[in-house]
Amino acid sequence: MIGGVTEGPVEHDLELTVSALKDGVLDLGIPGGLVEVRRWEEALGASGAPALIEIGGGLAELRGELESDTPDTVAVSRLLLDLGGRTLAVAEPLDPGDTRSRLLELGNLLVREGRTLPKE
Repeated sequence: MIGGVTEGPVEHDLELTVSALKDGVLDLGIPGGLVEVRRWEEALGASGAPALIEIGGGLAELRGELESDTPDTVAVSRLLLDLGGRTLAVAEPLDPGDTRSRLLELGNLLVREGRTLPKE
């Protein structure tokens, strides 16, 4: 378990999210991003683990920004950087294995996207 979330479904969801982000958030697009955000927001909110619930709160902010008529790329960038950092922090203390590896990869992808997202 990861802070109240079982590894089986989490590993599968992590793999899907990592695959979706590999080509970048711009290729994923807002509709695809919203699907990922909503799925994780629901899973993390139900976890009961404070660190994961905090990440879920960050996802709620990101969802709000993406659902706006004109998403602010600076705000989205900041949120992606924050979510990436939080994801890396959750992954670090985990035992070596697929879940830890996927969380580290996801955290690094989020940070990368936060840094490379066009700023207007």
